[in-house]
Amino acid sequence: MNNRSRLGVLGLVTVAVLALIFGALGGYVAGKNATPSTTIIRQTAASTGTSTTPASSVASIDSTAPMSWVQVAHEAGPAVVTVINQLKPQQGLFGYSPGGTGEGSGFVIDHKGDIVTNNHVVDQAQSLQVVFANGKKANAQLVRADPLRDLAVVHVSVPVTTVLRFGDSNALQPGQPVMAIGSALGQYRNTVTAGVVSALGRTIQEPPGPRFSAGVSLHNMLQTDTAINQGNSGGPLLNDRGEVVGVNTLISRGAQQTDIFGAGSSVVAEGLGFAIPSSTVSNVAARLVQNKPSAFLGVQYHQINQQEATYYNLPIGAYINTVRPNSPASRAGLHQRDIITKIGGQPINDTYSLEQVVAEHTPGQTVAVTMWRSGKTSTRKVKLGATP
Repeated sequence: MNNRSRLGVLGLVTVAVLALIFGALGGYVAGKNATPSTTIIRQTAASTGTSTTPASSVASIDSTAPMSWVQVAHEAGPAVVTVINQLKPQQGLFGYSPGGTGEGSGFVIDHKGDIVTNNHVVDQAQSLQVVFANGKKANAQLVRADPLRDLAVVHVSVPVTTVLRFGDSNALQPGQPVMAIGSALGQYRNTVTAGVVSALGRTIQEPPGPRFSAGVSLHNMLQTDTAINQGNSGGPLLNDRGEVVGVNTLISRGAQQTDIFGAGSSVVAEGLGFAIPSSTVSNVAARLVQNKPSAFLGVQYHQINQQEATYYNLPIGAYINTVRPNSPASRAGLHQRDIITKIGGQPINDTYSLEQVVAEHTPGQTVAVTMWRSGKTSTRKVKLGATP
């Protein structure tokens, strides 16, 4: 998983603090003694070359019973690939220069050759290739990407060895063992690391990129202490049945803190990795495989959890920071500081984020949106659009 520098350079990007602690909600602000800013890294890495040939034979994992980690690595490893992105030429002061090359990870999800990875692994690609666990390489084509969820599907037209199944990330508990497999540093392919689920329902602000100058907020993320390195972006986080319960996406290496006197200090973090849960990935991937756009509401928001709701005396839901002009939300009369509590009867909470619930619908579908505004609750009909 690389930082969006873009996949070629292993730079650090300083962004706003993760939502590991709750903080400002528009006009509702709680005072702090120190203001930390957290370094978030996307993990892609510089590419190295290998020979080009297809993989062969087909197998799938029998995920009916728990396995040892040795068995999980043996069974799931052949489905994990390295994704090589040859970036488009970049315009500079003296014209265009060749684009860089970077690497991330991915995993095969069906026998047709569809592979899930992160959007930031394949973004701005001129061409794509994948390297299988046995070192063989094949050209790949981008089927479709979803930048708002940092997911993408690429396709290879060669036989595949193994496919992975999605598990139930909603059943995960803190302390549950998990395993990551990916292309560490872009060189050490199919590196296996293990750890535990550290926390659930985190909100992470991704680094800025060419499409989103403020970065994208990813909600309902899994936190893990499993070692995740440059090149791991897009790789699977697995349970002990060899099922994918998350897509490894980001790590935090530390934070800068400023005290009330303006003095700054650095705090080094270890074991702070984040993965998109399979409950989100499975739904999004099914749509991307069919090359269909996602449903679109048109708001940027902050997810209010139970602690924040109690502290600020607000309902649990999606607190709207901004409403995109001429969007479905704008046309339906939703405003900044409204709190969306339900969509189509589904409560918006730590388990079911706004993005996840909207993604379960289709463009053009009309849904009932329950919202809270200035102490009053009302419901509006909103016709969802297609993601631009």
